[in-house]
Amino acid sequence: MKLYFNGCSFTYGDELKNPQQNAWPTHVASYLQCDFLNDAVTGGTNERTVYKTLLNAKNYDYFFIAWTSYTRFTEYNPIDNFEINFNPGLNLDTSSHYSDNLKKNYSKYKDYGQMYYKHWYNDLFEFKKWLQQIILLQSFFRQHNKPFLMLNTCNNNLSLWLQSRETFINAKKYLLDFFDYLNDDQLLDEHTQIQDLVSMIDTTVFLEWNSWTITDLSLSYKCGPGGHILEEGHRAVANKVIEYYNKIS
Repeated sequence: MKLYFNGCSFTYGDELKNPQQNAWPTHVASYLQCDFLNDAVTGGTNERTVYKTLLNAKNYDYFFIAWTSYTRFTEYNPIDNFEINFNPGLNLDTSSHYSDNLKKNYSKYKDYGQMYYKHWYNDLFEFKKWLQQIILLQSFFRQHNKPFLMLNTCNNNLSLWLQSRETFINAKKYLLDFFDYLNDDQLLDEHTQIQDLVSMIDTTVFLEWNSWTITDLSLSYKCGPGGHILEEGHRAVANKVIEYYNKIS
């Protein structure tokens, strides 16, 4: 059996002395005695994860998907197909070749990212798009008989988005810049849409949906200067994943 892993820096193993040896996907693959690919990158996005996973679907037998912040997005430079992963902090990351191209075009990438997050970013739309990404990837895996396990790297404000109908409106005030432009009926329609989308997600193949994330371990395990869990934290993630894998397999 060949395993496939994808996610962001918490799956790649940022700040580990040897990510190839000590990131949690390596521990999981070692336990299962399987060959594997850790396709995660620093600054990885959910958009990138779906894109890369589908490209690799035929080559692997079991998939571990670690969803990251829905605020991020990926673009490919039309000049050279150079991958750039954007996030609100404008820390631009690349999955393949780094240095010269990034340095030469940094101002272009930065200007584009600043314009997008200032004028076009929409929390509500991005959250619903992320839910759709989960639904579509789960459906794809099932259609092609590919077993999988999903987990969350961060909480993505799930506890706020998944409020009851009675508390949903007040819970969204600080998340939506356009909150005052929507009346209560419009906001409650959004609540209905979110609930409908969540109902389509199979949480039985999701490691503790809405109650545990990889970054939760930052509170109990040593982290590097950049806030990433280190060796003991990755071992803890692996143990958690292995335990749930054994439960559902």
